[in-house]
Amino acid sequence: MNRLVNIAFQGGTHGNFLRFFIDKFSALTPNIQGSPFSDNNTAHKTLNYSSLINRYHPNISAPYFSHTGEPHILITVEKDDILFLERWATYRAGDYKINISEENIKIHSTFATNWKDTFLKFYNIDITTTSVPRFIMRDFYKLGFIDPDSNGYIKYDKELRKHMPHNTFCFPVSCFWNQALFIEKILELNNKFNLKISLRDMTQHTSFLHKLNIYTRDRANQVIQAIQNKADIDISNLDTAEQAFISAWLEQNYVYILTPQINNFFQSTGEILEWLQKYPQHYKAMNPNLPKFNNIDNPFYLWNQKK
Repeated sequence: MNRLVNIAFQGGTHGNFLRFFIDKFSALTPNIQGSPFSDNNTAHKTLNYSSLINRYHPNISAPYFSHTGEPHILITVEKDDILFLERWATYRAGDYKINISEENIKIHSTFATNWKDTFLKFYNIDITTTSVPRFIMRDFYKLGFIDPDSNGYIKYDKELRKHMPHNTFCFPVSCFWNQALFIEKILELNNKFNLKISLRDMTQHTSFLHKLNIYTRDRANQVIQAIQNKADIDISNLDTAEQAFISAWLEQNYVYILTPQINNFFQSTGEILEWLQKYPQHYKAMNPNLPKFNNIDNPFYLWNQKK
């Protein structure tokens, strides 16, 4: 059948919400009744969708895409998007509800398949049979933030862009997180594929933003700014991914230190500032997590990658 458009997206990048928005507000599709949001705040509810708007996860290897002769939307990911995605991807994607901020985290089999080799290599943990302590999960995310080119979202995005069908519109995932940018992209999408989408009612997108807790999006960067300004603020409400992001920033900017490997994290920026000031001199050494050290390839990092 001839679909109006196919939406190809990585898990957690809002392809289901985009399918709902186009299918509901396009004049080319029947009207949809009801809200798409589940009790997990995702747009995964089963509604009376038409078959004219298709959404799917591409394959993890070639051939990546289906229906390549039909119009496509590819939801794209940039390095600046990683933190916000990682904060809730394990909880929202597929409604797996994996809370990475628990003291011990049981990994769903879907994620275990993708992560098991890394956890065995770096932590000697078989995540298919054993739960993961929070400090290990924080370190896992920290390594991805230090070297974003190695992040799964970024690596997969590069392959998808390289192999995307000819008639593809790229929709940055960050545009979902700002209503003005979302409207702008929908207008561009309308112009490209003539989908006749009405933008008169944005209440569903407003609900989408609320369910994402969008107001916390820049919280980790605000903590970093407080550290730079030597201001003492409470950070006890940070989740594990935010803690990992701040740990990565600390190791990148104070290159002779390693952040603590314990479940409990700093409770204030004042604690971080004191820890930086009093970090024992005899423990300062070349950080094996950093790909570059003084703009030179780090031999300890390279050695770790070859293990």
